[in-house]
Amino acid sequence: MSRYSANFGFTLIELVLVIVILGVLSVTAAPRFIDFQGEAHAATVQGTGAAFASAIKLAHLKWASTGNSGPVDNLDLYGNGSNLMDMNASGWPAQSYLPYEASPMLDNEFDCMSVWGAVLGDGSPTVASDTSQDYQATYSNNTCTFLLVAEPGYSIFYDSNSGVVTIDSTL
Repeated sequence: MSRYSANFGFTLIELVLVIVILGVLSVTAAPRFIDFQGEAHAATVQGTGAAFASAIKLAHLKWASTGNSGPVDNLDLYGNGSNLMDMNASGWPAQSYLPYEASPMLDNEFDCMSVWGAVLGDGSPTVASDTSQDYQATYSNNTCTFLLVAEPGYSIFYDSNSGVVTIDSTL
């Protein structure tokens, strides 16, 4: 007969020790994995902001390439007749409304929403003046602010005087 017992189970002390070690590991590792949602929101704002900034620059290039040097009403951005943009005197998107306006200017949150929809097109993240959509549009001093509703600390800013788009995705 062998000196060792035929019972190969774990003792209660061994099981408690393993549970304590797993608990310590989970407490130290959990914060790293818990912020996935925050990181996803930050990535969403960065991607959407980059697309918006590119679309703003493309609209300005379309304005410049067609020989314009002042405000333009109903510039067909993508050549399909459905994304008409009113450009301000500096050639930056100001609003997207019919009918004709001699000197279009971005001056309220509805202009911000119209610029968003026209430059990003259909299927873009949704925007509204309240929190009912993906982004909430606000306006102040020639600047549109698009706040991510799911994480209001993340936002996209558009200055219609200079065409600068700034992305804030850090809390």
